[in-house]
Amino acid sequence: MPVVVTAVVHPKPGLLEEALAVYARHIDAVHAEPGCELYALHTDGTSIVVIEKWAGRADLDAHASGEVMAKLGPELNALRDQPADVTILQPHPTGTTAQGAL
Repeated sequence: MPVVVTAVVHPKPGLLEEALAVYARHIDAVHAEPGCELYALHTDGTSIVVIEKWAGRADLDAHASGEVMAKLGPELNALRDQPADVTILQPHPTGTTAQGAL
């Protein structure tokens, strides 16, 4: 069963662009990881919201403990004051296939 993740990352003031650049350096590697169906960045000008979709929980767990996060994590941690707000969700498709699920 697919897993959807939202992660809200709060860079220190003035470091949003630098944090986005960290993601940019690693995004191709994340997209190449097994089970990665979506890993997309969004911003409100202060925070970064990462929307992720993984084919299954095992793929998410492998990503979280894998080589890419071992590199990305410390780089990003240096740019923020607090841990990311991470929510792991089970999809509940409703409505049309195209609009009711990621």
